[in-house]
Amino acid sequence: MPGDGPDSALRALIDVLERSAAHFTSVAERGREVERLVEQGYSWREVLATEERPTLTELLYRNMALINEAAGRLRREEARSLQRDGAKREEIASLLAVSADLVDAMLAGGET
Repeated sequence: MPGDGPDSALRALIDVLERSAAHFTSVAERGREVERLVEQGYSWREVLATEERPTLTELLYRNMALINEAAGRLRREEARSLQRDGAKREEIASLLAVSADLVDAMLAGGET
């Protein structure tokens, strides 16, 4: 299928990482704002009750989920590509630094 494979997955991961760089800069500034409020004597309860939504941690988890999804896709595509090139599960596991069981799951379309 056009657009599939490790090349496409790598491009998608790079795109997510580039967008994440700017995102993490703004999230770090939000973190500094929270830190200033705590230093001014506000309790964590007060800070969290009034924090802008989505919260700092929500923003982080959302972005990390995007990165994890793109990285998992790349790893699955790498495993499939290696298999097409004739690599056996143990070699794939070694090259990707994962267990052979995880290789089986990736090749079956499951875990990342």
